Amino acid sequence: MRFRQTAFVLAAIAVAVAMVPPVVDAHGAPAGGAPVLGGTAGTVPPIFAASAILMDARTGAVLYEHAADVRRPPASTTKILTAIIVLEYLRPDTMVPISKRAAEQRSGSAIGLEVGERWRADDLLNALILASANDAAVALAEAVAGSVERFADLMNQKARAIGARDSTFVVPHGLYYPQHLTTARDLALITRYALRHPVFAALVRQQTFTWMRHGLPPRVVVNRNRLLWRLPGADGVKTGWIPESGQCLVASATRGGWQLIAVALDSPDVFADATRLLEYGFSHFRLVRVAAREAVLARRPLPRADKLVSAAVPEDVYVVLPRGAALHWEVRLRPDLLPPIRRGMPIGELMVYADGRLVARQPVVAAEDVEARSLWRHVLAWVRGLITRSTAAGHGG
Repeated sequence: MRFRQTAFVLAAIAVAVAMVPPVVDAHGAPAGGAPVLGGTAGTVPPIFAASAILMDARTGAVLYEHAADVRRPPASTTKILTAIIVLEYLRPDTMVPISKRAAEQRSGSAIGLEVGERWRADDLLNALILASANDAAVALAEAVAGSVERFADLMNQKARAIGARDSTFVVPHGLYYPQHLTTARDLALITRYALRHPVFAALVRQQTFTWMRHGLPPRVVVNRNRLLWRLPGADGVKTGWIPESGQCLVASATRGGWQLIAVALDSPDVFADATRLLEYGFSHFRLVRVAAREAVLARRPLPRADKLVSAAVPEDVYVVLPRGAALHWEVRLRPDLLPPIRRGMPIGELMVYADGRLVARQPVVAAEDVEARSLWRHVLAWVRGLITRSTAAGHGG
């Protein structure tokens, strides 16, 4: 059997932010030094994809993976990265001219663009995602970077900035090129980043759009992602297929405000695999907010400090845990910490445990300024301590 079920990996901590570039380490994991928690949560369903991964969209926690770092042709799932770059470079109402190269890109899926036409960028984005139009991909790439080749440079730069370090992108549409390769993990990271853009998230949720062309009747284009009709909570993302890749799907779903991302590459039934992955995640795990932004988590004495040191986290902190796991956390201050301390200064770490195992760690900062006591106040405190100890000793005799 060429596939196997693997243990899930929880790298479960991240900042809850709306639309900012994610902070990642060299492997694309959320920053903060989160350790790996090994084990199993319930029975993992059979997954038949050659590569697969299930990731929490908020934290980047990986709940399931199989051959997630094997480089494979991504087919039209490439267009996730294409779309987010276009959204960051072009306004929706930007008029995009159609070049000869774009009009001639008819292999695979195409919307039928003609040389000399001008289309709004948002119309072409609809064609790119819902119709998987390769001609729209070329037109948008040229509008952003001037050429497909320069756009590919932007794709690779963006992928690395996101943390997708095992990918090489050559074209904006995903048609086969030997060097055009990515991994299930990288696609999940790219999608996690893209879904933070509200326009992208709305784009991939659409079931249909109407392609309006002058002189022709309206054409209703149906999204190829069948999960948008079949799976409760499904809200994206992109299908893909070429002979060299097999069936591919990046899928997302949200339930109770919690969004998961599933990637299945080279699968005999991508929709079934993605459904099993997402249902497994929602059934066997839970998202927990451990600490609220700027809430004081601990107050500790510090030598030579004029008051207690208050520790807080600068952003909400979430972790993903197996259902039923007991949660515990503690704050550890730096052993070398001395006043003066300024508000917002890193002063230690929040350590989060599930059933006694460390699953996450996040820096904590000072919630307020702390000054050093003057020499006179330091001596006075020392004398008071001596008196207190002497009095206690006398009562004890």
